[in-house]
Amino acid sequence: MKTDVYFAKDGPSRVIAYKNAKNQNVFLQIGRAEYAPSIQSILICDSQYDIEKVIENAFQYTLTEVKNIEIGIKQKYIWKPLLQQNIQKELDFDVPELYRAKRNLSILMQKLQELLLYVEPSSEGLKAYSHKIKETLILACTELENYFKIYELGKNKRTADYIKILELVDLTKYKISLVGYINPYKCCPFENWNTSGTTQSISWYDAYTKIKHNSNKDFHLATLENCINAISANIIMFAIRYSPISLYNEFDTCSQLTRGSVDFRIEDTEDIYIPIYEGKKSHVGSFDVPYIFKNGESIHYTYDIHEQISFIEGPIK
Repeated sequence: MKTDVYFAKDGPSRVIAYKNAKNQNVFLQIGRAEYAPSIQSILICDSQYDIEKVIENAFQYTLTEVKNIEIGIKQKYIWKPLLQQNIQKELDFDVPELYRAKRNLSILMQKLQELLLYVEPSSEGLKAYSHKIKETLILACTELENYFKIYELGKNKRTADYIKILELVDLTKYKISLVGYINPYKCCPFENWNTSGTTQSISWYDAYTKIKHNSNKDFHLATLENCINAISANIIMFAIRYSPISLYNEFDTCSQLTRGSVDFRIEDTEDIYIPIYEGKKSHVGSFDVPYIFKNGESIHYTYDIHEQISFIEGPIK
């Protein structure tokens, strides 16, 4: 569905608004927009209200732009912020697949914790290298390649193929930092990934390929820093395939290990899905219950049931 979409902000919060196919005004209030954007509340009202005026006078947000774009569209097997409902159905995975991915990630997280028992992730410690770190780096990069192969990009054999995933999702905004340290190490594994050097532009992966082909010469590249980046890349790709909700909102071993070890952020991203919602009334008279804003402004003719329409797969971000 192509429509005018209104974007507004107020500090770390955002409002995204549009008119749906039923001629209803939909307002999505987005919280934690600067590092973990998610829908905090939904308002659907009758179209007699002007969207811009509601944003400026009722929400009291600053309108930043209006775009005529497609909404309700997703990419196959790709999670993005604001995809929060029907995760398993929308991302098309089954429970055994999810559990297998969690077991794989659990092994990497356990190995990371073991390494951090012996080497501090300080500026000096990050340069440390060893056979144990080499083993973990190779395992992490091998698992990462398996994630990329899910998407069947190009010939599906090397980074020149894998980098095409950047056309589907902006991985450069995904950041991981260690928790439990005074000065936690923070990384953005895919930040510098580019087509001019599809392997060389991600130094930790380049280190892996060099070690794999000539360990005697390049053993010194098996550093703690490269290993942390490779494991962080796995966390990011897990989130892309299964959503961070499947990781951080659960209580299994993998989720507990991950929550206790690293912080997951998507900083200042504009690469999101915009879901389509439609309003319904639950019973006679509910349409007359007003929605009261913090400043005392009110709107009548609101819908108390918000039904999300399933996403359609397509090439549009």
